[in-house]
Amino acid sequence: MANILTAIKSIVENSSLNIAEKSDEIIHNRANHMGAAFEDYVKNAFANCLGQSEREIKHARSQAFSYLGNSKNPPDAMLKGGDAVEIKKIESLINSQLQLNSSYPKNKLYSGNPKICNNCRTCEEWDEKDMLYVVGQVKKQELHNLFFIYGDLYCDSHEVYEDVENVIKEGLQSLEEVELAETNELGRVNKVDHLGISDLRIRGMWLIKSPFLQFGYLTEDTNEYTFKLVALIPESKYSNFENVNEFEKFCKDNGISISDEEIENPQNPANLINTKLIIYHY
Repeated sequence: MANILTAIKSIVENSSLNIAEKSDEIIHNRANHMGAAFEDYVKNAFANCLGQSEREIKHARSQAFSYLGNSKNPPDAMLKGGDAVEIKKIESLINSQLQLNSSYPKNKLYSGNPKICNNCRTCEEWDEKDMLYVVGQVKKQELHNLFFIYGDLYCDSHEVYEDVENVIKEGLQSLEEVELAETNELGRVNKVDHLGISDLRIRGMWLIKSPFLQFGYLTEDTNEYTFKLVALIPESKYSNFENVNEFEKFCKDNGISISDEEIENPQNPANLINTKLIIYHY
């Protein structure tokens, strides 16, 4: 079964960090295109098919994933019987924030979430999945930094974010002389002008501090590297991976460090969570 350890091993084994663009595509927005290319790179890492042919990639992905995402709804992918994966590309590590758009930060993904599509909801039998964020710094088509972080170590409970959204929605509903319509967004006001031909969509734009900054105190190093990979995994989850013994042997043979760290619980920073910190660089 594909998991985060599979992806890390695949990336370390793959000598190329080039986030390739498809030469046969017309590029209208290069930034968005590079985001899609990075997303493909990460998905192929989980499916252990980096650098393979298109036919091999399609077959490997079908074995690894139950859902491969779309451009409008979270998540970007779901591993069969495993995690939900959200993939984000940034260009700079300085003062970087991840743009989550209308999707608030998630420690878990629930099948009842109204913002996921029906294909995601029905691709396999599931009620709850761990959320795994994969954030990469890509410059000039080359991957320089990569961070895997689980939502349980990064995000508060969904009620915290939903409560803020509900306060805003209730405030909009209290407004007089506006015609509100049903929507999955924060709000929609119809027929704003005298002709009744203009509508206003009120959309959220969630941002979250990048894990490179949030957990920078764990990875501070004065040395310069061509590439650096960091992963934070709850110890309770790490120890239950079926390929953990194979992975630890691989780490010893390839200069990958695994250490124990205590991380603040995002839902109550007074409590600490035992984690495994994985670092690889060259």
